[in-house]
Amino acid sequence: MLEKNAAGKVIESHCNKCKRNLDHTIMAMDGETIARVRCQTCGSAHKFKSPADAAKVPRRRASRNGEAATTKIVWETSIAEAKGKEREYDMRGKYRVGDIINHTTFGKGIVVKLYEAKCDMLFQDRERLMASTN
Repeated sequence: MLEKNAAGKVIESHCNKCKRNLDHTIMAMDGETIARVRCQTCGSAHKFKSPADAAKVPRRRASRNGEAATTKIVWETSIAEAKGKEREYDMRGKYRVGDIINHTTFGKGIVVKLYEAKCDMLFQDRERLMASTN
């Protein structure tokens, strides 16, 4: 006789975080179908993914050339629309979103997000986390 799946039962599923087939606890059911599971290794909760189905999905590798081209386009439009001050980068500097920064190594960048004692700056090649006194 086949055992029925139920919430709380342990079942094998593919963990998206661990990238392996591991034991999971069933968290939610949708009728007879398993809806959500929790990985017993890392603790992440996600949709149930059968180990057999996970083996069928081919892995894709992100194109670095396409990513760099997109970043450059975003950088160009951000620089053109920036309304902040343009100044030299200094780790002890205080910045605002939209400020244009000239960095000795990375070139011209724009402040896109502020954190405590750091900020994200978008340069022509990629976004970087930089030190500041914000």
